[in-house]
Amino acid sequence: MIVSGYSSITSVRPGSSIRFHLKGDSAGSVTLNIKRIGDLSTHSNFTARLEANGPLTDNAWEGFDWPVTKTFRVPTRWPSGFYTLNHGTDTVLSFVVRARAPGSTSSILFQISFLTPAAYNSAGGKSFYFPFDNTQRARKVSLLRPGSSPRTRHDRNPELIREAKLVEWLQEEGIAIECCSSIDLHSTPNLLEHYDCLVIGYHDEYWTKPMRDHCETFIADGGNMIILSGNTCYRQVRLEDHNRLLVFYKFPELDTETPHLEQTAIAWAEPPVNRPQNTLLGVGWTEGAFGRGDSGAYSIRFPDHWVFEQVTTRHLARFLNYETDAADYIEEPEGYPRVSGAENTPLSATLLATADLRHWGGKPGRATMSLYSRNGSVFNAATTEWLDRVRYDPVVTQITRNVFERLQSRIPRDWELIGHASTGKAMAALNGKLFLASSDNRLWRRHPVGADVPWKHIGHANHVIAMTATGDSLFCVDRGNRLWWRHAIEADVGWTSIGYGGEGGGQSTRRSRRDALRY
Repeated sequence: MIVSGYSSITSVRPGSSIRFHLKGDSAGSVTLNIKRIGDLSTHSNFTARLEANGPLTDNAWEGFDWPVTKTFRVPTRWPSGFYTLNHGTDTVLSFVVRARAPGSTSSILFQISFLTPAAYNSAGGKSFYFPFDNTQRARKVSLLRPGSSPRTRHDRNPELIREAKLVEWLQEEGIAIECCSSIDLHSTPNLLEHYDCLVIGYHDEYWTKPMRDHCETFIADGGNMIILSGNTCYRQVRLEDHNRLLVFYKFPELDTETPHLEQTAIAWAEPPVNRPQNTLLGVGWTEGAFGRGDSGAYSIRFPDHWVFEQVTTRHLARFLNYETDAADYIEEPEGYPRVSGAENTPLSATLLATADLRHWGGKPGRATMSLYSRNGSVFNAATTEWLDRVRYDPVVTQITRNVFERLQSRIPRDWELIGHASTGKAMAALNGKLFLASSDNRLWRRHPVGADVPWKHIGHANHVIAMTATGDSLFCVDRGNRLWWRHAIEADVGWTSIGYGGEGGGQSTRRSRRDALRY
């Protein structure tokens, strides 16, 4: 018998119940089992009597309305994790068991995406993608349909896929996690307060506004994110019917039901939302790529960065082939990439690896593996193929290991070494650039990349002991307590005297400093 079905909810706490709505291709009794991915010691079996599939109701993509087949009470001792309901070797559906006390067994929260599988699921006759005619496809789809939970295996194949691979690998590495679903991240404002690190796995494309708001607050408060996919947080959806119905219109003129313009159910970067995912993720889909049988490989751009510890190659295997995210960037003459800041990409973002995919036939673009810090730090692998390589590709595995080792706990708010300071005496920041006066009376410029990039000599420093910047100008006080001004251009122009530094301005009370740049 082939069993299909869905669960009443996407996640459940130990001691609470979850309802399964199941049918078979024929009527009869079946034995079903529940297992925790990565931990075969946690399981349960039960027998259920199934009805046979019958005709679907109208607009079935908005909910199948099958009767409850089995109400299952989750044992109180079951740990948080990613669980599957199985019939023999076939996975019927998946769900999440949340922690009884959030953060009690791990500081890492793995968010399992349920919204994106539901968006692509055409059970009942429609999805957000089918029929291919934009006027005919669904605008609302339900989680209460077979096929709306994340797949954990290839069809009728025991090999784990996607998020399940990561869960099993983390188990092997001894890295404890707790799990939640997209609905939990959406509906629980204080959920992330209990964790140091949030992990986003495979192709988590559809997000609600509360999901994104909660993550941005989390980063601002010092939490870290590890994103191991591409095409993340590309489209905004709303939830209705007690968080069981996804709403997405794709085109703003069709969304006449939006309560507020900023909640219009379209791509995040498009008006009237105008909220590119780069602000949160460090990358976005605008510069990303979509492949149709093409392939590409990352080139490591900062091999001395901690992300690449124990990695000896400069090039990863050619495994990029579906969807990638990227930030717009500029190749500096000194041979390194820096973000342009387009679409609100943080200027401090470090493009650890890049791939030029402008030859791809689906959507030409690029891929940029990135890291940035804004109180918390965000690592983004930026490709949908990353989880398929963990455990099997030694380079991808080592990078993933390095990232979890560093970001699984909050990083103390202290200085981080990112390069050399060119024997600096004074420094100022202006218009996304750093300006530094060195002890040999030279003026230098570099970009605020979180890696050891070269300083560019742009003039003389006028024997400066203190420097600041505003507008388009640099101001300095020299050792004679005179105040000077010059344009902040990258050329050796003269300084103009405009006064004095004030009482005691010529007295240097600076402590000795190491010749290192930190941020």
